[in-house]
Amino acid sequence: MLSSPSPPTLCSSTLLPSPPSCSGHRHRHHQSPSRRRTRLRSSNPNAPTFAKPNPDPPRRLHGEDRRLSSLVHRGDLDAALRVIDSSPCPPDVQLANKLVRDLCRRGRPADAARVVEACGPAATAVTYSALADGYCRAGRLDEARRVVDGMPDPPTAYAYNPLMHALCVRGQVRDALLLLDGMLCRGCAPDVVTYNILLEAACKGGGYRRALELVDLMRDEGCAPTNVTYNVIMDGMCREGDVDAARDLLDSLPSYGCKANTVNYNTVLKGLRTAGRWGDVEELIDEMFGENCPPSEATLSVVISQLCQEGLLQQAVRLLDKMSKHECTASVATYNAVIGGLCEQGHVANALELLRKMQSCGCEPNTFTFEILVKGLCSVDRWDDTEGLCSPDGISPFNTLIGLLCQRGLTVQAIQVFKQMHKKGCTPDSTTYSTLIDGLAKSGNMDQSLELLNEMGNKGFNSEINYKLLAEYLHDEAKIEEAIQMVHKLQDKGISPHTALYNAILLGLCRNGKTDHGIDILANMVSDGCMPDELTYIILIEGLAHEGYMKQARELLSKLSSKDVLIDSLIKNDGLLLDQNIHIS
Repeated sequence: MLSSPSPPTLCSSTLLPSPPSCSGHRHRHHQSPSRRRTRLRSSNPNAPTFAKPNPDPPRRLHGEDRRLSSLVHRGDLDAALRVIDSSPCPPDVQLANKLVRDLCRRGRPADAARVVEACGPAATAVTYSALADGYCRAGRLDEARRVVDGMPDPPTAYAYNPLMHALCVRGQVRDALLLLDGMLCRGCAPDVVTYNILLEAACKGGGYRRALELVDLMRDEGCAPTNVTYNVIMDGMCREGDVDAARDLLDSLPSYGCKANTVNYNTVLKGLRTAGRWGDVEELIDEMFGENCPPSEATLSVVISQLCQEGLLQQAVRLLDKMSKHECTASVATYNAVIGGLCEQGHVANALELLRKMQSCGCEPNTFTFEILVKGLCSVDRWDDTEGLCSPDGISPFNTLIGLLCQRGLTVQAIQVFKQMHKKGCTPDSTTYSTLIDGLAKSGNMDQSLELLNEMGNKGFNSEINYKLLAEYLHDEAKIEEAIQMVHKLQDKGISPHTALYNAILLGLCRNGKTDHGIDILANMVSDGCMPDELTYIILIEGLAHEGYMKQARELLSKLSSKDVLIDSLIKNDGLLLDQNIHIS
């Protein structure tokens, strides 16, 4: 609990102190809030803007202050501190204020206190406020209290507000009220920021109705509420589910001398969205456009995304049309959300129409847009219409289409799309090859699958996963023979079979207990000028071990190790595997 300069008298029902005995300050009588009609809206009070006193007139710096200015603006705070410590004169107060703020931002409030002390009587409310804020940021609220209590008279609310805010954020409302009593005892009247801080605490601690009483007192004390003040109340109303009251307060702002701003509208808009009152949301957005206070593109994107999640696509499309009408261009992400929603509901024709409208509004679709539409068209069996959506600008739509075709077993069409990629200047990637190889193998088309595996290896893609996958399909002699014939066909065409193709055949043989045939394939592989890689030898070693040829497996492993063919990690792993097989046998 923080100490107070004098025993306060608290008015807990309003979160304001009654007139302290140490001051002649008196409250005027005020009307009950029940007889006042209030509607609220404001900006985020959690990061209050402390209004600064009027800036000092321009000044010319001399001597040490010129050197200090250079160091402060360069960010050399330690050197700046040395200049202040060694100078017999107080520093220029504006430079000192900046130095105090910079030190506090870096978590050095103790060093900032040295600067304030060096300023002496020249220190201003800004100086003390910056130091108090630094102690608050560091969580040292007792030191912050000593700073504001030690300010020379007359103190200002500007210096008290950082500490007031820190106390309220931490839920120490009673301590905040004690601090307020201390202010009043010193003849320091709260300003609008002070009241806004207390209003936030009142809304969270006692509800917005209690905060309304504070607004009445605020007016009675001659402190005019601002948009920020009303926004605090409106936010509290929305959080408590009383969105109608917030809407009424928004409408009443002009009667209180405030014109509703975008922040005020957004607060009520958020409350309506949370309550799921989408008709009222649309009505309020219309009002915002009509009052020349249009919502931002970010706000509208959030609303449209939520509408799509709720399945309210007609409203989402209407909102997009309104944005276009008021020259507010939606982002590609916003259009994608609506297009995706339309496709999910089977309205693919509407989604394509929205694509055209999107482009006419100057918003260029991205790869994800086309991917969504490709999926949508495929879901309604409009395969032929997908061709125009695949472009060289992005490979994702091609891969999506090929994947969907393979899932449906339409591998002939998938191959056609694959061939069109080249014609359209789009180079297939490893995902393209992997998808096709898997799809062709599952449909029994081993020839083309193996041919693509070979092509994939020759293009430098990592084909390890794919040759292991294909080996799963080489489960009998007929399939293995088919694969071997594929090798011969490639050779007849003048195409060199890739190591990945041989590895797939070897793995198939070894898994079927035909490692001896695998050794023959290895010999043919070498004679054909295709050099084995590490995986080739690992397949053979593991195949020999699996069939119980432990001696031959160890000899092969030892020979390869002595010739540095296998890397150490693979040697260790295969050595462990052989040991395990010995114990098992």
